[in-house]
Amino acid sequence: AVVQSGIATTGHNIANANTEGYSRQRSVLQTSLAQQTNAGWIGTGVEQVSVERVIDRFVNDRLVRETSRQATLDTQASIYRQMEGIVSSQDGEGLASDLTKFFDALDDLSNASDPGQSATRTALLSSAESLVDSIHRYDEQLRGLQRDADRGIAGVVSEVNAISQEIASLNQRIAAAEVNGPANDLRDQRDQLVVSLAEKVDVTLVTDNQGMLSIRISGGLPLVDKDIAAKLEAVVDPADPNPFDPSFAKVYYNGAGNYFDASALLRGGELGGLIEARDSTLAGAIRELDAFAFTLSERFNAVHRGGFGLVDGNAHDFFADLTGQAGVDDAARNFALSADVDPSQGGSLQNIAAGAQVNPVTGGPGAAPGDTAWVERLKDLRKGGVATYLAGDAAGAPTGTSSSLVNTLGKWIGDIGQGARTTERSLAQQESVLAAVKNRRDEVSGVSVDEEVSE
Repeated sequence: AVVQSGIATTGHNIANANTEGYSRQRSVLQTSLAQQTNAGWIGTGVEQVSVERVIDRFVNDRLVRETSRQATLDTQASIYRQMEGIVSSQDGEGLASDLTKFFDALDDLSNASDPGQSATRTALLSSAESLVDSIHRYDEQLRGLQRDADRGIAGVVSEVNAISQEIASLNQRIAAAEVNGPANDLRDQRDQLVVSLAEKVDVTLVTDNQGMLSIRISGGLPLVDKDIAAKLEAVVDPADPNPFDPSFAKVYYNGAGNYFDASALLRGGELGGLIEARDSTLAGAIRELDAFAFTLSERFNAVHRGGFGLVDGNAHDFFADLTGQAGVDDAARNFALSADVDPSQGGSLQNIAAGAQVNPVTGGPGAAPGDTAWVERLKDLRKGGVATYLAGDAAGAPTGTSSSLVNTLGKWIGDIGQGARTTERSLAQQESVLAAVKNRRDEVSGVSVDEEVSE
């Protein structure tokens, strides 16, 4: 019987050699009790005590941790790749290119030879429209990534709940089955589900003496407590909206008699990566674009108001005045041309303040035709230092360091590119770490058909 059982175990191993998550099993044997005879104690052979899985619990636990980290970095790298695809100029197009073309158009206006500068004023307006369109496009595309991450969060929450419930069910089945012996195959299934769960969210594991597995998520919240699974819920709560966008869902914890927003506690895995991407990485990039748009509008308008158009001596804005906002947030989506200079809004190109003084011949009220001296002041904003606004600033005094508009935009784009490269390097390193852990697990628990046949 012992030999037949051993053959059955070997056959089971060979049959599952390619089954993902399967742990090699081996018979645990012990010498059977000897019998006393007239000749003395006589051995009665061997008996099978049980069949156990060949595993290294330390390796398995590390596999869970490294799987979670891999999923986090994979999610972050994917987000950064998409962000970089949005902000990186291709074929001379993009926001950086449009900002350069805008200042180039100012150069052309300052060198215009015709008195009314009608052609160069039109070209300047056209370049400004392209600049406005680029800022709007970047803002909308980044917000689109945010909305995608928000939808992804709801999807992952459903997967977490399904896996958690299945683990709780397996806990119950394992406890019942192991009254008669180790439930090795069920334990393998459960371990595989734990790895799948770790891909979704960072978890810690606790096993009791009945073989039931309890799972905690960040902050010590019990996600699975023996045969009971808590739930995560993606909730859009008008009474407690997401601070960035009220349409975004928060992740509530529903279990052990508790129901509360656990978004800030969830870390790791795809879920943690998506929450961080939506509420930190993408939100930060959008707010920094807001700060740039506000700085561009406010600083350019401040200089533009000091010059003279061809019609009157009034102080005209070139871009829409955003200083009426409470702060710099949402400046990118509100960025626009001023109605004063935009003919489509009833304005006039003659209100572009190119002149440095009122007409010295007529005495005003507008600048003399051909006077473009004030454009030199506007051009200085290209490379000259201006006080910059930072994300979250009030609309009053800026809190950022002095920098040119070109450098401010370049830093924003560069930071995203650097984030993408850093994350890609971390992901590549983590892939190597995870591969090494998987190889170690296979060395310990994997099935070698040749070894099984030779035994």
